[in-house]
Amino acid sequence: MYGLMFVDIIFLAVSSFDDVSLTMSLVVPLALSIVIAVRAGLWLSRRTIAAPPTNIRRYFRGTIIAAAVLSLAFGGWGLMLFEQADPRRSMSVALYVFVGTISCCYCLLTLPLAGRLVLLLGAMPVTIQLLASGDWQLIGTGANFIIVAVLILRTMSTSYAGFTEVVRSRSDMQTERERARGAEHRAQQLAYRDALTGLKNRRALSEQLDAFGFQDRSATHLALLVLDLDRFKAVNDVHGHPAGDRLLKAVVARLIEIVDGIGSVYRLGGDEFAIIVEISGPDSGSAAMLAQTLVDRLAAPFELDGLNHHIGASVGIAIRHRNDVDREGLMRQADIALYKAKEGGRSQHRTFENKMDVEITRRSVLERDLRDDIKSSAFLPFYQPIVNLASGQIASFEMLARWNRSDGEEIGPTHFIPIAEECGLVGELMLKLFDQACLDAAAWGPGITLAVNVSPIQLKDPWFSEKVLAVLRRTGFPAQRVTLEITENALIAEPTNAKRLIQSLKNQGMLLALDDFGTGFSSIQHLQMLPFDKLKIDRSFVQRLERHSQSYKMVLAITRLAASLGVDVIAEGIEDGSALEIIRELGCAEGQGFYFGRPMDAEGSVQALRSTNSLPPPRLMRI
Repeated sequence: MYGLMFVDIIFLAVSSFDDVSLTMSLVVPLALSIVIAVRAGLWLSRRTIAAPPTNIRRYFRGTIIAAAVLSLAFGGWGLMLFEQADPRRSMSVALYVFVGTISCCYCLLTLPLAGRLVLLLGAMPVTIQLLASGDWQLIGTGANFIIVAVLILRTMSTSYAGFTEVVRSRSDMQTERERARGAEHRAQQLAYRDALTGLKNRRALSEQLDAFGFQDRSATHLALLVLDLDRFKAVNDVHGHPAGDRLLKAVVARLIEIVDGIGSVYRLGGDEFAIIVEISGPDSGSAAMLAQTLVDRLAAPFELDGLNHHIGASVGIAIRHRNDVDREGLMRQADIALYKAKEGGRSQHRTFENKMDVEITRRSVLERDLRDDIKSSAFLPFYQPIVNLASGQIASFEMLARWNRSDGEEIGPTHFIPIAEECGLVGELMLKLFDQACLDAAAWGPGITLAVNVSPIQLKDPWFSEKVLAVLRRTGFPAQRVTLEITENALIAEPTNAKRLIQSLKNQGMLLALDDFGTGFSSIQHLQMLPFDKLKIDRSFVQRLERHSQSYKMVLAITRLAASLGVDVIAEGIEDGSALEIIRELGCAEGQGFYFGRPMDAEGSVQALRSTNSLPPPRLMRI
């Protein structure tokens, strides 16, 4: 309100400066501004004060008096400006005065007496002058002012009635709120148990760790075991949440049976539990033995409703001395150990070690830097040659990613691709590299293809095929020179979506290769799912050809199967001449590995093509 008054005073003073005396255009507005500044400061100083009712009444009386005095001064000043101003500007003066007073009335809706005084003493003098002017245009403006003033007064009355009702209701609500706070406080005292299982919950665990008292005087350390059920989500998805709830109750019964007498069990939420145990020392092995028992016992089937549910559990262990039980640190270490247990293949336990913290910290740093660097040129495509074993010439290059960090460290894809997949950035990264690779591959010549690995995460993107085709259109690279390499695990994760997306790209002329063949599941089924052009034998078979007869038989079986289907075979991991000879004898069409060349940048790929193209075709030469 005071801000509005100040703005109106400034505008009135400026607009009439040339027409009135210095006293009217400078001294009076300056005095009014000082008064409203003092009132505004006084109001701001009282804003945070919880005043008693007697003081509040006194404040209201002061506001009413101030409103009367200020509005009278403002209205009188405006009237004098109206009379002394140039006739062309007198209407502007009237409008400034009326709009200012109306705005102040709205600010005083909860104090209607003050609002009426502002309207009466501030706007009415100018309005009366308009009505008495004898000019029909000014008379009409004055009549409009009166109509608006009546409407404002009516609005103020209605608003004030609603305001008093709100205050009355708020008083009643305050009483109820105090009663509810008491009930909430009592409920919080009872809110330390999980409603489904009856176990103590995360809150109870936190408070227990904050104020832990050892019951066993011989115990020197406290062990926290955090347990996460494996494959529990599948039970919920297949059999429904009621079946999942019954399974959780059965798990709790088994946990209590295992831990009874030696520790306490807590449910942290979902399918995650915690156990605290007092132990005699950090190297006693008792915590690890308990964890192994938990893994073994929870791996046994749960028979419920005529069904056998096979789940399992991963366990993370953190151990602290009894005089150094830091809740946050202990729970963090247990969570890190649990993460490592899951990363190692689930259904196992891990005890926290300092190096785990270093690994997690480094992973966190890599994730942060990856998010920053993915927008820059830190990620570059490298190319590893795939050689035609009959001619000895390079037939294709597989695109591989390299990350050159700002500190000069080069990180390989085995370290940052899993992080990119977990962060949901692998699609953006692949398309960025693919875009550059299409530009680089233009220098290879029309006969050389570009092989690109497709992550399982990308096959969950319904717009994957459109994004790939957009890159090809933007770079002008032909789809016929692109080979998409897809692993069996990617097909297992999203079979329906993968088939639709890959088929749409296949229809554009792209080649299709089944990567790491023989290491996944249901390989024959995958060959029938999509029209693959090539199979890539996993390096693990190739590198054991001379030492393990089973690997030899596996490669032989794959090549015969591929021949019967009319599909070419690429052998990965060829690192020496003897492996190359065996691969050629078994009928593989193409080979890839360090024997032919390591991953190289774009310039290196062009040089590799020049060197191999100058060689006589019958003899296979090492690049």
